Amino acid sequence: MYTYGRKTGCRASLDYTYKGMRIAYLENELLRVGILLDKGADIFDFTYKPRDLDFMWQSPIPMQKPFVVTSALPEGAFHDYFYGGWQEVLPSAGWASEPYMGTYQGLHGEVSLLPFEAALVEDSAERVALRTRVRLYRSPLTLERTMALKKGVAALFIDERLTNEAESEFAVMWGHHPAFGTPFLDESCIVQTPAKKVEVLAFHPNGLWQPGGDYEFPMVPNRRSGKAEDITHVLPKSVRSVDVVFFKELSEGWYGLTNRNQGVGFGMAWDHDLFKYLWMWQVYGGHNDYPWYGRTYNCALEPFTSYPPAGVQNAIKNGTAHMLAAGAVIETTLTAVAYEAQGVKRVRLDGGIE
Repeated sequence: MYTYGRKTGCRASLDYTYKGMRIAYLENELLRVGILLDKGADIFDFTYKPRDLDFMWQSPIPMQKPFVVTSALPEGAFHDYFYGGWQEVLPSAGWASEPYMGTYQGLHGEVSLLPFEAALVEDSAERVALRTRVRLYRSPLTLERTMALKKGVAALFIDERLTNEAESEFAVMWGHHPAFGTPFLDESCIVQTPAKKVEVLAFHPNGLWQPGGDYEFPMVPNRRSGKAEDITHVLPKSVRSVDVVFFKELSEGWYGLTNRNQGVGFGMAWDHDLFKYLWMWQVYGGHNDYPWYGRTYNCALEPFTSYPPAGVQNAIKNGTAHMLAAGAVIETTLTAVAYEAQGVKRVRLDGGIE
């Protein structure tokens, strides 16, 4: 895994494969980040070394190389290859109920199923940086993502560039989908983010929270008890619930997910003028149909340009789709941080926490 001749500081490798897929590793004294280049440049390993703790969830579906970009079904193939980890979602999110611009985009779009080009653009003991790039098949988009580690900093720095190659306007729902599981996730975990409102999607019969909104963050009616409860507290698997909720009207773009028993957390920061909403997928043992059948306990916290998760056509209707002009280029930065604390007041783009 180590950069040749270097065993301290920042290191990187493009030399590994797993199940026939190219893998990149970035590493410093505090973090190891594994990137699945032949499937969406997913982050499948985000390990905080001082605790030997990988924050990423592992689903019951085994990791395998996608052999289709989508399928004949409107739902696409996202779930068939969803082993867990952290995906980028583009150009659409959620179950697409109708086609856009002549084609279905499938659940969570196509980026997470595509192979990326990759090259190390910096490789020193002080900093390593990996640049990845993909041109989408079904959409007129090109995505470049550079991921970097700095010596002595427990943060992954991500710079992105999205280009609309069409000669006309193109709508997108764009976001990041990091999913968390055990041994990090348990009922001592709490979400902190500077939101004002909460909306609950009418998503599944096992939903715990009353669909609708806009509820005053963080209190939401529990439809089993009839009482308002704090939706930011992670619940145990024994609750047997599953929900998708949206945190809205963020004053800044950041969250912290802290395990208070372990005193450790995962945080993200981003440009909230672009990613205006934070989705939370809560699977507390209650997703009892395809593809989980009651086997899973996890959550995901997902900065997004848009909502709800029902395809870009619906985001256009509710005014939250991000409209890319012909030839438009968007550049943005995100940061993912591992930290030791009982909670946070703020996560910064420079990798610091307060």
